Amino acid sequence: MPDRVPPSQPLGNIRCPIIDQKLVINCHILLPDTPKAVSAICYKGDYYSYVRLYPDAEAAQRGVERMLSLGNSVILTQVRKGFVLWVLEPDARLARQQRR
Repeated sequence: MPDRVPPSQPLGNIRCPIIDQKLVINCHILLPDTPKAVSAICYKGDYYSYVRLYPDAEAAQRGVERMLSLGNSVILTQVRKGFVLWVLEPDARLARQQRR
């Protein structure tokens, strides 16, 4: 199964992986110095926290570039409403077990 989603719209030069939504697990994570759990995904054993939903590829590209310039590792998932940007959280831990 491929990691990348076939683009439904032009993606320009987005410099991060676009992950098939079927390959991630939605969850909540706890971060150091953050009292509340945050929305996240688990992909290949790593946790990524939710950053923002972007309506189109150009807006997503700007978000990706901004996060990369800050030294973050990011991925995108494509959803019906656009693209969701996620940032790697190496120090995160799962907030609670998810029901399947």
